[in-house]
Amino acid sequence: MVMRLPEQVQGWFYLAGLLLLTGLSYGLLRWVESSMQTPAPAESQAPVLIVEQFRAVRMSMAGLREYVVEAPLLRQLPSQLGTQIERPVLDWYQPDGQTREWQLRAAQGWVAADQKTIRLEGDVVMLRTADSGKPPVEVTTRDVLVRPADRYAETAAPARAITPGGELRAVGVRAYLDREQLELLSEVRGYYEPSKR
Repeated sequence: MVMRLPEQVQGWFYLAGLLLLTGLSYGLLRWVESSMQTPAPAESQAPVLIVEQFRAVRMSMAGLREYVVEAPLLRQLPSQLGTQIERPVLDWYQPDGQTREWQLRAAQGWVAADQKTIRLEGDVVMLRTADSGKPPVEVTTRDVLVRPADRYAETAAPARAITPGGELRAVGVRAYLDREQLELLSEVRGYYEPSKR
């Protein structure tokens, strides 16, 4: 004895089967289309500009030097990838535009496309000489982030600061280049010998 389903139930099975076949066909079509599309070519990261013996001067509104960046080689990268600089030297000047306050030197550098931040990479030396009219100090560290507009530099790396009367070591430094403020963040050790007068 063969049982027959009512015609209404058979219709629902046919409709469900058609919907399933339609869905599978659509999925197969999308898969075939996506496999046939060629991937978008990767954007080149090759430099769009290379400059040897680079020198840039940032002037104040009064037309006086604020800072100067020099390097033997600069590579401007495409799009928003920024600019790479080999062995950059940054000189920050006092408000008179003549007296150098600080000099920062690094193995490598990177400037953001918006020029709001500079990363000094590898070994970094931050130097203020007595010619600035302020006590000399030399800070050696690594991987420093600089915000030129704020005259601010920071690192999370170990650092060593040498002054005429002593030496300090710390992990992490914040330097405010327009005032005599150097914050040593952690593990601070050192010695200080006041001058004898």
